[in-house]
Amino acid sequence: MENDLLRLASTQGLWAALSVLLILYILRAQEKRDVKQEQREQKYQEIICSLTDKLNLIEDANRKIEIIEKHVLNIKS
Repeated sequence: MENDLLRLASTQGLWAALSVLLILYILRAQEKRDVKQEQREQKYQEIICSLTDKLNLIEDANRKIEIIEKHVLNIKS
């Protein structure tokens, strides 16, 4: 299809052919950027999940510390 477009544009002159080539180049470059963006987003999602798990561990530890603190304070009273 790209070759057909290029042949058709070349019949219309050099500038038409160059314009089509530029458009095709831009489309290919955009596809590559899209793939890289998807990979980055996937890594960000993995980081967010990891940090969420770690936050849950910290919250659990904080609850346990509060329970221990209440027991210690009740023993002293």
